[in-house]
Amino acid sequence: MKFLADRMLGRLSSWLRILGYDTLSANSFDGLSNAEEDTLMLELSGSEKRALLTRDTQLHTRARQKCGIPSLLVQDGDVLRQLNQVRNHYGLVFPEEPETVRCSVCNGMLELASSEEISHSHEINKLRAKSVDIEKFVQRYARFYKCSQCSKIFWKGQHWRNMAYKTRLLSGQH
Repeated sequence: MKFLADRMLGRLSSWLRILGYDTLSANSFDGLSNAEEDTLMLELSGSEKRALLTRDTQLHTRARQKCGIPSLLVQDGDVLRQLNQVRNHYGLVFPEEPETVRCSVCNGMLELASSEEISHSHEINKLRAKSVDIEKFVQRYARFYKCSQCSKIFWKGQHWRNMAYKTRLLSGQH
């Protein structure tokens, strides 16, 4: 299942990507008026067979009635309740332990990062600036991933553990 989410659903987009779902976000569209952005979302949803996720009642109605595009009007502002609504509506299965498949930022595919890519990354340079012992840090996390599109480096740190815990809660497994 592939999705396209409007600007009001940026966090939902990130979560769906983390859970492995191909999810574009209108937050990546720059320089468009609201009307142009809505038109682009409808065109992309139709041409790429993406379900439209929106908090905009008018866009939802337009997608379904005028364009025949599968659309879900997301009701809640809380991202976990949004995820539940999407899961229930589309019959999705969320993994207990999400895989590292998609970039949470840009939707690119993740691949294992080389030692050189890790050591020269923006993320590791930020840690160096905070006087983190990089050698120990890299040993501790062992596996690092690089986005094929934006080159961002990821690892399964505390943020990942928190997200995995919340995913287990969504799946009813505590």
